[in-house]
Parts: sequence; structure tokens; C-alpha cells
Amino acid sequence: MINKLSKFIFFYLAYLPLILILLILNMEISWKLLFISIGIIILGIILVIPLLRTIKSVSPVKEKIEIIADNNSEVIGFIVTYITPFLIQFTNLNSIIAFSILMVIIFLIYVETSIFSINPLLKIIFGYNIYEVKSEDKRYYLLSKQKGLGGSLMMKVKQIDREVIIED
Repeated sequence: MINKLSKFIFFYLAYLPLILILLILNMEISWKLLFISIGIIILGIILVIPLLRTIKSVSPVKEKIEIIADNNSEVIGFIVTYITPFLIQFTNLNSIIAFSILMVIIFLIYVETSIFSINPLLKIIFGYNIYEVKSEDKRYYLLSKQKGLGGSLMMKVKQIDREVIIED
């Protein structure tokens, strides 16, 4: 199972595009902005390495899984949070503090729930699809690179959180 640090890394990756959008909207386009953006992206890549090691260390099990729903559309709902920088003017300290409080609240919810599995970069970069599944009367989110899954099937999976499994 992944820990809170791993969920923080998922959070960072999920909001990496938002961070870059905020930088572009609030900094003058310059070499400094370019280097900061590259640094943020490199940090994301560096953070992914221990996360992938943690997931690889989880032993897979073969389980019968029933696909309940394709939840890829939830990624679109997640991207709605990216609209925030276009609605907030970061011209004074009050708006920066308010936005920071909002991000802390989102982070706490993100770390304490299985919402980390709904991450646009998991779809865009890693090609994971999100399914709601049932296995032995328990519901999970399944991360799988297979598209269009349906019905019941046997699958090797790793449980990475109490409500999230990933196809091996």
C-alpha cells in the first residue's frame, strides 16, 4: 500500500499543470520563468521514481473483477479545478492566501481519500484508464492501461490503497 508521501507525489503530479499555468499567468515571460518551469517538471519526474518503486514492490494477486463503470469522465471533472487561476486575480496578498487555503483543503482531501486515482497525468502520460470495479463484494477504483473493459474477468492486480487497485 502507498503511504501519505506517495499520495503527496500523486497530488503534485495532478496539480503540476495548474502550477505551470499559474506561473505563466503571474510571471513575466522570461528565461527565469522557463528555468523555473523546467525545474518544476524535473522535480515531478524525480518524485515519480520512488512512487513507481513503491508500486512495483506491492505483490500482485489474481482476482475476479467485475467492471461496474468506466470512470475516465471523472478526469474531466478534476480538470475543472484548473479553471481556478482564470477566476482569481493574484494581485494582492488576500487572493494568494485564499487560494493557498483552498489548495491546502484540496490536498487534505486528496491525501485522506482515494481521489488521488483520478489524476489527469495518470491518463495523459501513463495511459491509465479508471474503472469502478467490484471484487468479493468490495468496490475499488481500478487503474488499467486496457481500454473498454467490461463484464467479469480475472486480472492480476496490486492493491495500492484501501479503495484503489492497479493492474499488474
